[in-house]
Amino acid sequence: MTILFCTLVILALVPTTLVQAQNIRSSELPVTIVAKKWRAEYRNPQIEEDPFKAVKEHEEAERQRIASNRRNEELRKQGLPPENPPVRVFKPDTGPRGLIVTYIYEVKFRNSGKKSISKLAWEYVFFEPGTEQEVGRRRFESRINIGPGKTRTLAIRSTLSPTGIVDAMKADNKSREQYTEKIEIRSVEFADGSMWKVE
Repeated sequence: MTILFCTLVILALVPTTLVQAQNIRSSELPVTIVAKKWRAEYRNPQIEEDPFKAVKEHEEAERQRIASNRRNEELRKQGLPPENPPVRVFKPDTGPRGLIVTYIYEVKFRNSGKKSISKLAWEYVFFEPGTEQEVGRRRFESRINIGPGKTRTLAIRSTLSPTGIVDAMKADNKSREQYTEKIEIRSVEFADGSMWKVE
């Protein structure tokens, strides 16, 4: 009798557990996009390099030469052969030439659902203004903790530009004016293990 009762209790709890782990219908998007923006960040390593680097290297080589001469003078006084003077090795400049461009994709998300979010898969999509033809799509997966009703901002750094193609006719325009854009949420993983995703 006790075994039968325990079996019935376990069977009664199984559907509840399965319902909690099920995916939420795709019509109930649990995330709202509050704000979005992207920008290009430019760096010139040659400008950032220490302008006194060559002077410092020359001074260090001169110090080594003087120290070597002193050691050799001491060795000569003791009747020993002198050491070879230090050889200055010129290192070729193998650093990057020109500008380094990094793209920052920034989105502010609001959890509009009732469960804490632990992971988002989302895409930043770019369109040609006027035609609304898609010209670029960048996909990201982000581990993030957003409680119900809370907001969080994600800033992703990437070497990939918004699109692989640059329109030469629009090259003189400001970057952000070249495209219209939107954020598409592909999936949301909740802290309890359940998931929302596009079907």
